[in-house]
Amino acid sequence: MATTGRQAATMHEEDAFEVLARLKLLEQTLTQPPVFRAESASRPLVYGYVRSVTYRPRYVEACRRALERYCRKEKLSLCGVFTDHGIPADRVVRPGLTGLCDVLRLPDSFAAVMVRAEHLSSDEQIAKLLAEQVRATGARLLFVRPHSTCAELPASGVAALPGSGAYAGLPQWWQ
Repeated sequence: MATTGRQAATMHEEDAFEVLARLKLLEQTLTQPPVFRAESASRPLVYGYVRSVTYRPRYVEACRRALERYCRKEKLSLCGVFTDHGIPADRVVRPGLTGLCDVLRLPDSFAAVMVRAEHLSSDEQIAKLLAEQVRATGARLLFVRPHSTCAELPASGVAALPGSGAYAGLPQWWQ
């Protein structure tokens, strides 16, 4: 079946309209801010960190779930969890922690969240040094579970704001 010149012109016009419609949709998609930026107005963006001395994927997954529960309860948006496997407490250079500090420098980042302070280090001096690296990004540091040296909840019984120290269970060296 042969097409006439008029039919061919109509088909090219339809193709052109389809291309223009696709270009317009692409332009709209590219000019809209990413979803996580739109959420940042209602929920602060946080990133998790888990360190394991040995390779224990189940432990890391359990910690990730604890971070997710904490963030859901505190109305925080957990954007990702950085991990270091096989990293002893005395090592200062850590790929996962370096990645965490990199994203914490982004303008929408609010805090780093960890299950316990021991995920930084069980050695107090090294923990202080690593905490200072996190602090240098301008982000807060939150801990899900209290440590034996944690600050107590306020006497009034009212929970403090996330990241204030008392509610987040910050260790004494962080106060």
